[in-house]
This record gives sequence, structure tokens and C-alpha cells, in this order.
Amino acid sequence: MFELSRQSESLAHTQRLAQELAGLLRAGDVVLLDGPLGAGKTTLIRSLAGALGIDEAMVSSPTYVVVNEYPNESGPGVVHADAYRLAGSDDLDALGWDQLTSGGSIVLVEWGERIADAHPEAVRIVIEPTGETSRRFTLSAPDAWSQRAPKSAGPARQDTTCPTTGQRVPADSPTWPFASERARMADLHRWFSGQHAISRPIEQADLEAGE
Repeated sequence: MFELSRQSESLAHTQRLAQELAGLLRAGDVVLLDGPLGAGKTTLIRSLAGALGIDEAMVSSPTYVVVNEYPNESGPGVVHADAYRLAGSDDLDALGWDQLTSGGSIVLVEWGERIADAHPEAVRIVIEPTGETSRRFTLSAPDAWSQRAPKSAGPARQDTTCPTTGQRVPADSPTWPFASERARMADLHRWFSGQHAISRPIEQADLEAGE
């Protein structure tokens, strides 16, 4: 397994991380997400689904129904599960888990630690709140992931706000989510130097409080 860590200071940074991760995901992958209540697990999954070509409005936390399925016309569908109410992996059989995970979808699981023993080769993402509006994402993945070449995650994306300039950026902009190439390079410098730009505070809805 190899591990990498990324810091996010804004929703725009999280969306950018999701875009990069979605470009590495393949049909059949299982991703287990962990973090405390309100860490942003559903927010990251919503951004991942959008990057894969799925309407983000379809994505909601499946805390009570346990599993949601999102079809995708432009690529693999997504199975979105919430293991919070499961006692452990023994509860998966009642959900038809084998069928859900063998159908060619990408499987994203909130509170994934509860079923980690059923997927020892899954990608693990731990979300750690580091401040009121900041999050650290730590990803652990099988060594084979280091050989994957990024690919386009899908055409679906939305208008956004440039994290460097605060300007509105249309979805079809060639420098999305930045207003210009100069803004992209300025943000990249801040990203690696630790001087992150914050385009706006993360709203309560962004953090999916209560997930």
C-alpha cells in the first residue's frame, strides 16, 4: 500500500481533489471513507460523483437506507453506502453486497472502517478536520494504483468560483476551476508552500453536518 495526504482549505480545493481522484477510479473499485461526524464524507462523494459524470443533485447520504445507487450514462455507475448502522461486515449479506460490488460500479462507503475486513484491498480515505473550514485527506491505496494513468473523469462539472481570484468560472472554461492559467499557477504555488487560498468559508451544507 502507498499513502498520500492532501490539505483542503476550501470547497473548491476539495472539488479539485475529487476531480483528480475520479480520474484514477475504475469500475469495480471500492473506496472506504472515514472521518468524524461533519467531516465531509458525503460532500467528497458528491464531488466524486459529479466528476464521474453523475448529477450531483442525485447524491444524498444513505444513512437510513444504507445504500443508494446512481446510474451513469458516461461511465461506471456509483454504489454509495453508509456503514454507520452496520454492526460489521457480517451485515453485508442482507444487503446483497456481493451483487452490488460485482456489477461493475464504483463503490463508495462512508464509515468504511466498519466493513474494512471485507475489502482488504480497498482504497481508504480518512478525512480529518484541521480547523473550522479546513480538512486533511489521507489516501491509502494498493501499490498497483501507482501504475494507473489518470484519465478524464467525465464531462460533467458545474460553474464554480475561482479559489484564487474569487471570480465565477463557467463549467466549460479550459482553466476550470480557475479563472485563468495565471490563477492556476498562483494557487499551485500556495498549495505546495502551504499558503492556501480560501475563496469563501465552507457553509454548513458543504460539510454535510450530521452525515
